[in-house]
Amino acid sequence: MAGNQNPIILRFDSVSFAYNDGRHPILVESDFSIRENTKITIMGQNGAGKTTIFKMITGELKPQEGKINIVNGKTIAVSRQVMLKEHLHLSIKEFFETAFTEKDYQLDKKITEILKVVNFNAPLNKPIKDFSGGQQARLLLAYALIQHPDILLLDEPTNNLDGNGINDLIMFLLSYDKTVVVISHDADFLNLFTD
Repeated sequence: MAGNQNPIILRFDSVSFAYNDGRHPILVESDFSIRENTKITIMGQNGAGKTTIFKMITGELKPQEGKINIVNGKTIAVSRQVMLKEHLHLSIKEFFETAFTEKDYQLDKKITEILKVVNFNAPLNKPIKDFSGGQQARLLLAYALIQHPDILLLDEPTNNLDGNGINDLIMFLLSYDKTVVVISHDADFLNLFTD
């Protein structure tokens, strides 16, 4: 957005990264900035490096050259594509407990509130493995949201969602007032809410 003067929250400075000893470059001396409270998309075909960029933002991968700067104190949460196998046996409450390092005595209330945001209702003691892929996708989004991140990363968020789920996601994204970075290959979906 040309007129956006919000402060920069994240910056890639001359970042390079490649796989296979440099034979598969993902980024070559790339520079870009993301401003606070914007909605940004990363679009491309499978294997183009979209998820690699997310892993670099979260620190899971380090650039081979250049620097990634995130404003001190800013938090990041990722809504992943699929539930991790080790979480499938957990109840909803146990799953959300893993989002925090300290016990939260208001967690049940927070879970109930965040599940309303993603239009999902279920007993908190129900195991995650008992839910469909679309329901698990809603839980993954709620898991990221309950952390109230300054930067929300969504990796192919429409995977496993039906039409109603996609509409709920679009409505949420339109109202979300913090920075969102979305990976998708679906241009129609991305054009509905991005800056």
